[in-house]
Amino acid sequence: MTKIDNILKKIVNEKRESAKLVGFGAIVVQHGKVVGLAVSGERKKGSGASISPNDLWHIGSITKSFTATMIARLVEKGELNWDTTIKDSFPEASNIHAQWNDVTLKHLLTHTSGAASNPSLLNAFKNPDAGISRMVARESAAKDILINPPKSIPGSAFLYSNVGYTIAGVIAEKKMGIPWEQLIHQEVFTPIGIHSGGFGAPPDIEGELSQPWGHKKILGFTISTKADNTPIIGPAGTIHLSLTDLALYANEHLQGLQGRGSALKTDTFQHLHQPHLNDYAYGWLINSPLDLGLDNVHWHNGSNTAWYALVVLLPDINAAIAITANDGNVIAAEKVAWEITQHLVEPLKASYSRDGTPRPTDVKEDDILPRPL
Repeated sequence: MTKIDNILKKIVNEKRESAKLVGFGAIVVQHGKVVGLAVSGERKKGSGASISPNDLWHIGSITKSFTATMIARLVEKGELNWDTTIKDSFPEASNIHAQWNDVTLKHLLTHTSGAASNPSLLNAFKNPDAGISRMVARESAAKDILINPPKSIPGSAFLYSNVGYTIAGVIAEKKMGIPWEQLIHQEVFTPIGIHSGGFGAPPDIEGELSQPWGHKKILGFTISTKADNTPIIGPAGTIHLSLTDLALYANEHLQGLQGRGSALKTDTFQHLHQPHLNDYAYGWLINSPLDLGLDNVHWHNGSNTAWYALVVLLPDINAAIAITANDGNVIAAEKVAWEITQHLVEPLKASYSRDGTPRPTDVKEDDILPRPL
């Protein structure tokens, strides 16, 4: 065990118990290796079924960077362009408001398109089957938004928008002729080597508690739930996967920023992490809400109100941290997640120096997290 692993196991359990969260997990990667992994708590409140290191976690809006990564691969293949417009993508639609015509994928993926935060209540409660039915429902939901003008002049203001990412997903679906879920498998999961990735609440074998459930506080009581947001907004926030695979994804972006990525070209990774309004890039925030003593911090969090997740990239010390909770108490989970991150920075700095301060280009290929053959 590494020193960081020992620290993590202790602090994850202590923080979960003090915050009264149902289940909690964290993983730390440095120089392409997992140097810490810890889980604590229950899959379902009161069940006695303990969280496992291999369990699946819903990551909410961290999904947004997966969608942006998928689109980046399509851009590299020449299928799309960052300047692909609404007008380019919906040529058959005659009732789209003219103010949307020049809105681009860049606008949609950086929350500067003027799109509303969330879909209409009518679409928010739809649950179309996976495949063509879901593609049709997504496109219909997108067009429901596009018949009205944007909330702001495109490119002029930051408005965090699940709808914007949904429209971006629809543009990719229309171009490629296959569902967003399939595109994520094809362009993100498979190239990076993610095997546990899926969509919606993690599937649980009935009666066996084989995976964690989400939890919400209702009238003061913590209620277990398998509920998720409508899959129509999948491109904005419905992915689930294991901690190890989340670390694999984080490490791909971490290494990609420093010229060692395999899924995209270096300049494409750097484009995805270039901040725009409100320090928001393409599914990444380029700042830190806490003083971590590092200049370069890239992160995003997510919640579907029953789960919480946080991913933090620390390129200055070649490290990444991912933290998850099957508990929708977002205020408590977020506070604990950042406290753990802050607690880990100094040991990771020391580990970086103790390793001879290796630059990313000096890391041996054997040290990198496993990749597909």
